[in-house]
Amino acid sequence: MPSILTCRTKADLRGFEAVPERLHRMEPAYIPPAPGAVVKFLKKDSSFQKLHGEIRSFIAHRNGVPAGRIAGIVNRSHNNYYGDKVGFFGFFACEENLETSRALFAEVEKFLKEKGLTHIRGPYNPSVNEECGLLVDSFQCAPFIGMPWNPSYYEKLVLDNGFQVVRRLYAYLLSTSVPMPKRVERVTQRIARRGSWTIRPMNLSKLKEEIAIIHRLYNETLNRNWGFVPIALEDLETATQELKLIADPQIINFVEKDGEPVGFAVCFPNINDLLAKTKKTPAGILRSLHLLGLIKTQRPKHSRLAILGVAPAYRDRGINAWLFYEQLMRAKKGGYESTELSWIEENNQEIIRGIELMGGKKYRTYHLYEKML
Repeated sequence: MPSILTCRTKADLRGFEAVPERLHRMEPAYIPPAPGAVVKFLKKDSSFQKLHGEIRSFIAHRNGVPAGRIAGIVNRSHNNYYGDKVGFFGFFACEENLETSRALFAEVEKFLKEKGLTHIRGPYNPSVNEECGLLVDSFQCAPFIGMPWNPSYYEKLVLDNGFQVVRRLYAYLLSTSVPMPKRVERVTQRIARRGSWTIRPMNLSKLKEEIAIIHRLYNETLNRNWGFVPIALEDLETATQELKLIADPQIINFVEKDGEPVGFAVCFPNINDLLAKTKKTPAGILRSLHLLGLIKTQRPKHSRLAILGVAPAYRDRGINAWLFYEQLMRAKKGGYESTELSWIEENNQEIIRGIELMGGKKYRTYHLYEKML
């Protein structure tokens, strides 16, 4: 029977972050996180815990060796928005052992019940506005920035604990070398000729103002998505400080009508291309220095289109297609070989049709699970 440690110290949290690497570092597709990328959410003074709720993290040990981890998440922002009593699990990693996974889920469920919650859903790391979902196919492919990876047996561990699939999320891949269909080019060129419409890149010299625009558009345009929770401006500001080292303003764009932003798309260079090269470097300061050196001297070959939204009043005018097209053309011009579009919720047929029309291929599926407590 594994023993379960509740993380309380900084050393515990660093150990929590290290569990997946201990379990999966020999897997070719495994990419280590940037140092501190998980700990930043678990600290008591984290942006998430100050603004949205509480996270309690657990590590399973077998014979004194880390064998798994999980976090229980109380997201008050979600429950206040929906009037729910849902708790969440996230940051799940485990050896292929049902006894270990059962012990981990038992701790999380006990914690969430004590908080008065009636259902548990996940995985969320730690929310819908961050990394979420469990990979259920294409395990041989390394993940893109902000997307999870796990081996194939994880779903067995989750289903064994009584969960059922509640949503499917998809990732699409589009090579920038594939010519766009003529129909798409004609539509986008027709829109581009309208004098009142423009697409412009992000202006880093006015970063504070640009983040405020993204904050407004994010909450205006993405609220139809399943599980949507409004993002806080402070969350965006925190993420910006972390990502500005790798951000490419030419692939972060705004659609404007008569000078007023009404849509946006956020695409990131796939930093995992570089993190993959640090796998043999010891975690911690040495890996941080190695990664920093790579960022300064190399550039990722791929990008991920993480967010795209257009104001409701303009959704049926071809603006989505135009913005997709421009994002991909600018990624190609910037030297990116391919772009992942993720994640796309299974019921978002409007976006899925547009991606497939442009030649995007669905190549990865992620599941979200839920059960009653």
